[in-house]
Amino acid sequence: MYHISSQHRVKEKYQNQRRESSCPTQSWRNGYLPQKFTQLLLLHRSQPRGYDFLSYEVGEQRHLMEIGDLFGPGLSTQVETSTVVVHGVAGIGKSTLARQVRGAWEEGWLFKDCFKHVFYFNCRELAQSETMSLAELITKDWAAPDAPIGQILSQPEQLLFILDNLDEPKWDLKEQSSELCPHWSQQQQVHTLLGSLLKKTLLPTASLLITARITALRKLIPSLKHPRWVEVLGFSKSARKDYFYKYFPYESQAIRAFTSVKSNPALLTMCLMPLVSWLVCTCLKQQMKQEQPLSLTSQTTTALCLHYFFHVLQAQSLGTKLRGFCSLAAEGTWKGKTLFIPEDFRKHGLDGANISTLLNMGVLQEHPTPRIFSFIHRCFQEFFAAMSYALGDGVLKSGHFKNIKIITALTDVYDRHDLIGKPTTCFLFGLLSAQGMREMESIFKCSLSRERHSSLLRLAKIQVLPMPGPHSWDLLHCFYEIQDENFMKNIFTCNEMRICVQTDMELLLFTFFFKFCHRIERLQLNEGGQHRQAGRTSGAFLYSWGPFTDSWWQMFFSILKVPGSLGELDLSGNSLSCSAVQSLCDALKSPHCRLETLRFTDSNKFTTLLSDVDNGGGCRLKRLGLVSCGLTYNCCQGLASMLGACPSLTELDLQQNNLGDLGVRLLCEGLRQPACKLKYLRLDQIWLSEEVTEMLRFLQQEKSRLIIYYG
Repeated sequence: MYHISSQHRVKEKYQNQRRESSCPTQSWRNGYLPQKFTQLLLLHRSQPRGYDFLSYEVGEQRHLMEIGDLFGPGLSTQVETSTVVVHGVAGIGKSTLARQVRGAWEEGWLFKDCFKHVFYFNCRELAQSETMSLAELITKDWAAPDAPIGQILSQPEQLLFILDNLDEPKWDLKEQSSELCPHWSQQQQVHTLLGSLLKKTLLPTASLLITARITALRKLIPSLKHPRWVEVLGFSKSARKDYFYKYFPYESQAIRAFTSVKSNPALLTMCLMPLVSWLVCTCLKQQMKQEQPLSLTSQTTTALCLHYFFHVLQAQSLGTKLRGFCSLAAEGTWKGKTLFIPEDFRKHGLDGANISTLLNMGVLQEHPTPRIFSFIHRCFQEFFAAMSYALGDGVLKSGHFKNIKIITALTDVYDRHDLIGKPTTCFLFGLLSAQGMREMESIFKCSLSRERHSSLLRLAKIQVLPMPGPHSWDLLHCFYEIQDENFMKNIFTCNEMRICVQTDMELLLFTFFFKFCHRIERLQLNEGGQHRQAGRTSGAFLYSWGPFTDSWWQMFFSILKVPGSLGELDLSGNSLSCSAVQSLCDALKSPHCRLETLRFTDSNKFTTLLSDVDNGGGCRLKRLGLVSCGLTYNCCQGLASMLGACPSLTELDLQQNNLGDLGVRLLCEGLRQPACKLKYLRLDQIWLSEEVTEMLRFLQQEKSRLIIYYG
């Protein structure tokens, strides 16, 4: 009875908060997004990802999981856990997931048999208090004025504490005042109180759900006791579409919006991030209101933010105050501060009217504590901070302004090892791109110094030296944001790499990066986590956590359509659909394709490739490997036809295929064509009769340049 009553009070409290909100961007604010929320992809990992290229990716135990499996026995280990760390990149939906867990428990359909009480805390707000007791912490999230602390704590194993954005404040969670559990009424520093919960010296049987960015995991790991690692991968393709249908009130609007986004593959890919999906939908909704043709040409998150803030929200209406607002964001970022009081705004020339304007625009939100404000999302503060860095404006330090020098300014804010993984740095690359600088100069009516572009180049060269290494994905994201071919060419000199992709966003970053790797001559794809031994040690090795989809293949084969040095592509062991093979054929036709060696083992689809070559596909292949492709005599007519249609082909490897006598006879007809220039043919003699073997010997005498090897 008490359990039902407490849930009812909490639910009523949050419903009241939702009714009180009047922000025009309420669909993103606390309490609103869960109403329009689409299921995120959650990956249970046996260890946290270092967010580098490979780092134990291959062979690691991992599986997709449902939100209801966050606690309880693991699907693989059957070991229960009381600490779950939900991690991911900025804007991927970690906080939304945390609020969804709380809301689902309130409504009684999630963890109702596991937890009698669920408490949600945003750590950015907890950081405003220096000291706090456990009783005050619980009361802070209790619907009524007085919480029955003794009754709540009598069954700690039925408590769940959600610590959202635990990585945001600059706390040292390792410090502990005592190994003994203090009384619930005892005051202590907030970071010590939370550190005691993490280390299980306080309420050891209570459960914890923690959200943090991937780049912050190093500082949290020492404080955690046997955590379960769950990475948020964002929306799947179908979930992205679902989000559009939940965002727009009318199905016709959702269809128009999603159709528009599908015409921009890069933007659709970026929509795996809930924050980007929300931005895209909000921008398109504005175009609908103004009866404009639906069009978003943004290729990067920076370009999308520029469009949102300065074409949808008209942030430049702040006039000269806009630079002060950017400076406020930069100072807050430098200090690790995300909550601001009116005095903070006044330091940067912003008054109450400006604050009201920013609230009405939906850039800021006001918190329950009177006159405390924050950006509606932490990423947006980092975006405006990056604008201040790009402008070269001053930041208030130690009571006076200092001019910004990009590298020193960023290292003042972040640890040098984490520098490249921060959204501020990524946005800065985007703002100092050619498009970003044009937009900035138009917005602020000024000229930006190209010297800052050189500073980024120096920073990138420093970071790229250990490539691939920690935060390499973040580095690639920075390069993708700047979209500068010359910039990329001045950095990448590597001719070898190993990389593992989990999402289509990572594949987008990889393909963009690979197009500028003009020293890499060989690429092998190990799809679905397969770990095949490479024939050579040089070149690039791409691993994927799951099978490639048709859209992934289309994106992947785009690397063949740009000038480069890639001469060998090994697709052995990968299954391609008809659509994927067609994407490969289209890429092989490109005038820029320099591929000479292709290894391919899909017996069901290789005939499509051969047919394309036979129809004048413009293929320049010299070596074709079809080892263990499951080929039979039925495939040999296509092979024979290809030999005459592709005069560039000099090597054909058909080992470990049961072609049979009939198949080889058909093959010999193709080999006798005058246009066939084949020099090396590899077959398995075990499947052939003595008569057919003798036929091959005569063929070699007819064509003296042809050498046949038998496996």
